[in-house]
Amino acid sequence: MNGRDDASPRRELPVRRSGGKGRRPVRRALSVVFTVAGAALIAAAVLHYARGVRSQDEARDQFGRHLGDRYATASARKDGPPGHADLPASGAIPAAPDYPTGEPLARLRIPAARMDWVVFGGADEPTLEKGPGHVPGTALPGQDSPYENCVITAHRDSHFRRLGWLRKGHTVELETPSGTRRYRVVSREIVTPKTVRVLGPTATPRLTLVTCYPFTYIGPAPKRLVVVAEPIQTGAQVSGTRQGVRGTARSPAKRLLGHLPW
Repeated sequence: MNGRDDASPRRELPVRRSGGKGRRPVRRALSVVFTVAGAALIAAAVLHYARGVRSQDEARDQFGRHLGDRYATASARKDGPPGHADLPASGAIPAAPDYPTGEPLARLRIPAARMDWVVFGGADEPTLEKGPGHVPGTALPGQDSPYENCVITAHRDSHFRRLGWLRKGHTVELETPSGTRRYRVVSREIVTPKTVRVLGPTATPRLTLVTCYPFTYIGPAPKRLVVVAEPIQTGAQVSGTRQGVRGTARSPAKRLLGHLPW
């Protein structure tokens, strides 16, 4: 062999890859699908929160114009319990036909949790999108009722997302056209959706706040967080209460509450 043959360049044959061109359109299509789906989910979440903010602003304006007077006549019927998937099974009676579903009833302020929301009548999904909802059939905000237990609920990922901040002793304010009532948190507990007693009537006035739990759970949450608050009484109210309950048994609701450690 001569030197000319040894020095001649060698050509490498190109490597052929099978299936590469066929997979590219599929990958591109999947990328587009996932991108569009993600954008749609983000848009839905933004729209949900935007509607809630707008509803709260409109409801505050109504409160400023004192448009809540007509809600004082709302009453309750005495047949059959209401139902809602996010609430524990309820022993509460349903709302009367004149119940103001979706209308502002009160304003809830909790300084410790940086919460200031207008409360609407009803616990249905359209109402809870606007803000916390009063559970129909329980005691109406700001009114004395034989039922005594006023129950308010909201979603854990929006208006009640900081409800878990509350601890024993924190104050809660509930403003209605009849005035402002101040409450003090006395307990909180985690219950199952089948726990009836947290929505039932009580022997003394009470404010019960309910939301789904755990807060970071993905999907329908399996438990409920229940925060109970009782009115902050003046000296005269305390004296009258002591005389009224002298010789009576302890409240059944207090016996049933299983408090979590603080």
